[in-house]
Amino acid sequence: MRIKLTKEAVDQLQKATRPVRINGELVGGCGMTVEYALWLDEATPQDQVIQVEGMTLLLDPETIAYIGSEALTIDYRPQQGFRLVTPEQIVAYGLSLKERWG
Repeated sequence: MRIKLTKEAVDQLQKATRPVRINGELVGGCGMTVEYALWLDEATPQDQVIQVEGMTLLLDPETIAYIGSEALTIDYRPQQGFRLVTPEQIVAYGLSLKERWG
């Protein structure tokens, strides 16, 4: 997967002290949906580890499948937080960077 970071996203993510995981998780009952999050985390053996703008980003195979595109842009807007955008759609918005277990 190719990941691009906007300048605004780089400014925010530079504060990260550990790799940033882009996580997609299937949630819900009858109406299943994918919920996305950005976590500070460590790599696991199955992760795709991507270096962009001096930062380490992690994606597991399920999240890559949920995103469903070979290209992803991470943007940041003060009013909306982080946005995950593919050429086809806005995948998620209103995300914040947080501790995984916090």
